[in-house]
Amino acid sequence: MFRTNLTILRIGVLACAGVCLGQKAASRDPAVPGLAAVATNADVSYCFARVRGLDPGRQPASYIDLQLRVQVSYRTAGARPLILPLEHEMTIYYGLKPEGMSAFRDNVDLFEPAVKPMKELPAQVSRENPASPGNEFFAVIPPRGEMAPPLWEEIALPVNRTGFFKKYPDLRDHRVYIKLQFVHRELSPALKTDLSGQWAAFGALWTGTLTTNTFVVDVPAIPPAAAVCVDPRPAHPASSRDQPVQSGK
Repeated sequence: MFRTNLTILRIGVLACAGVCLGQKAASRDPAVPGLAAVATNADVSYCFARVRGLDPGRQPASYIDLQLRVQVSYRTAGARPLILPLEHEMTIYYGLKPEGMSAFRDNVDLFEPAVKPMKELPAQVSRENPASPGNEFFAVIPPRGEMAPPLWEEIALPVNRTGFFKKYPDLRDHRVYIKLQFVHRELSPALKTDLSGQWAAFGALWTGTLTTNTFVVDVPAIPPAAAVCVDPRPAHPASSRDQPVQSGK
């Protein structure tokens, strides 16, 4: 992704890392005391985006996107290891005040189904050990430790976009408050029961919802956008654990 005036985002911890109970399905696990998703640092860049339309000749004017690459560390203070599926849905919450932030789903595709419950164990995952061989589907958080490597999430927020059906806040010359929510992929009851027994020696299997601490970014009055936006989303939800690539043209 093309970077202009790449800087390190000043992270302001305004609230403790939150853990909440998933509301989408009754089968989700309850919150685990001491389990947290912590946004620790991010890179900032700006670019020009356009609304995609069926008629290129009638597209509205381009607008500026705020693009962030955020590192999210999963940590537990518990005495037992946790095993969690890495595939997840992410919702961005943002606003000009820390209270009452609005949900924003970047590039939602109405024709693309959401992450569905896992019914069968992927061939790349061993039934004997969730972490061996290394795979992109499950991770183990050690007791009183941190998941390694951490997640790297790439998000984009419209800075000065206008729309006919939705009003977007103008972020220019404002401090923007942001937090991320992750809903991890569920497992079917049969598979969950099976794996909980198979992997008991390696930890407790957990699926659920985690919300990061709130962090801030100060958007200048004239954001330094100098290039057209490139979709930063990874091809695979779990691939966001990879280390960030070096910026360049």
